[in-house]
Amino acid sequence: MTLRPSEVATLRGAILDTRSVKIEFDTLWRLWNRSAPRFVGDPDQAAALHEALLQLSNSSVIELPKQAWDASTVPALPRHVLVPAARRVGSGRPWVTFPWRRELGWVSSLPTLSAALFDDLTAVNDWLGRVEPARLPTVPIRYRSAEIFGREKRLEQLERSKMFGPGRLRLSMLACVRLAPPAPAAVVGAGTDVLVVENSDTYWVAVQTLRASRRHRIGAVVWGSGKTFPAQVPSLAVDVAGQGPVQGVAWYWGDFDPAGTATAVAAARTAPDVDVRPATGLWAAMAGLAVQEAGTVDWSGAVGQEWLGAELWDALAHVRAAGGRIAQELVPVDVVAAWAGQPDHRFAP
Repeated sequence: MTLRPSEVATLRGAILDTRSVKIEFDTLWRLWNRSAPRFVGDPDQAAALHEALLQLSNSSVIELPKQAWDASTVPALPRHVLVPAARRVGSGRPWVTFPWRRELGWVSSLPTLSAALFDDLTAVNDWLGRVEPARLPTVPIRYRSAEIFGREKRLEQLERSKMFGPGRLRLSMLACVRLAPPAPAAVVGAGTDVLVVENSDTYWVAVQTLRASRRHRIGAVVWGSGKTFPAQVPSLAVDVAGQGPVQGVAWYWGDFDPAGTATAVAAARTAPDVDVRPATGLWAAMAGLAVQEAGTVDWSGAVGQEWLGAELWDALAHVRAAGGRIAQELVPVDVVAAWAGQPDHRFAP
């Protein structure tokens, strides 16, 4: 298989004539068939196109994607190519004259737009032209991002930019949603409440302890995964350990240190439909324990007094005064069982 320079040159002209910044594979394949008709139906048709694209990439006529390749062909072919020259058409502000779809008409009025964002928005524009979002099933955000950009996290990055907002991009326009990360959980009983713990070893201890005793109202133990729990809270309203949404209270217990109380406060504010409360008896059990790492913990600006309650906050004042902390692993296992067995899940050690 030997390419003729005229075939590559014809493909180059056809690509530039589209005046498109991004050309999807279906269009690229049609341009190739017209540029090199002798390869139509030939077993080397895909390989010839691959070679032509490499030549055009080496001469900077096109930019090949880093990840968006179709490996079902041999050799693999790109799902799209970018045309740098198309960005430079006109006044140096190509987004002003770009033929945006109605949903993206606001882009043309932007005072500035980086080349990277222009590429991203043209990718969205092309996608909107290929599909009918209203008829698509709603999928998680990373699935849609992978489909549109070939990068599963790009939509999350754009969502934090000024490209999203009233009158601009929104997830519903792209038929996708952001789902909370799942919270690891294990069934320990038939109760409606759940116990959420900050640390993984405490999670396993609580699971083993409560499974061995059915005299409690805890239905599941949830691992809050440290500082991750505030992001996980909405998932409790969807499913906990395959049992459906939490029906009762999510009792939270973590380390008594600034990070632990801040996580608790943030979690309680995250999802109004999930009732996150302090597992008061377990926090109280820390008051009688030896202070760890005294003189090393900065409690200035720490939060948690309102959430834990003034009485419990005062009971732990000596820990803060000492500049220390109390890890939840110091609390004896039998205290967890005793707390869970109380009707209101309170236990005064």
